[in-house]
Amino acid sequence: MKKIRLGIIGLLFFQISYGQENAFQSEWAMGVNVGVTLSNVRFSPIRSQDLLRQESGGITIRYISEKNFGIQAELNYSLRGWKEKTDTINVNTYSRSLSYLELPVTTHLYFNLGEKSRLIFNIGPQIGYNIGEKILKSELQEETDPDLLNRYYNQKIQRIFDYGITGGLGFEFRTGIGNFILDGRYYFGLSDIFSNKKSDLFHASSNQVIGVKLTYLFNFR
Repeated sequence: MKKIRLGIIGLLFFQISYGQENAFQSEWAMGVNVGVTLSNVRFSPIRSQDLLRQESGGITIRYISEKNFGIQAELNYSLRGWKEKTDTINVNTYSRSLSYLELPVTTHLYFNLGEKSRLIFNIGPQIGYNIGEKILKSELQEETDPDLLNRYYNQKIQRIFDYGITGGLGFEFRTGIGNFILDGRYYFGLSDIFSNKKSDLFHASSNQVIGVKLTYLFNFR
């Protein structure tokens, strides 16, 4: 009888363990995202700026390999840039838009809030490549320093490759037609858009972006 009881206990333990291991299924999902960007450039020496509002959009692919953990990658077209006051009474402005193809690859963490909702957290490296720029507004004073005009206002960005760290929080709502995600992120650029030699105008000029986006994903495995 003792052997039978031990056998039954062992079988139950195996079934419980097996059931727990197989309760989770890995998940592949892909879809599209669209959002709003609020950006500026971290200049040194500092220049007085407001956030420049623009747009972004792209495709997203995500692989959840185990419970609460996965990897997410995106390929986005993102507009960044900066907006600054060009006079002391804050009437005139200068703003420039920078177009990037960006690739964030992030660790994806999630925590269930119910059967169909999750709290999500993404963090990881991001690289970008500038594919264009455009001056949106240029209201400069007549007495603007010619050196500042040549080396800044009329100077195209000098470094087209960009890299940094991105991270943020959001909520995911899982439905029968797919998963809807609303999240906010912050991108901290580690590279400069202008040359930063001792003889140059700026010691630092890195992209800083706050983003809010809506993503739609559908599971395909």
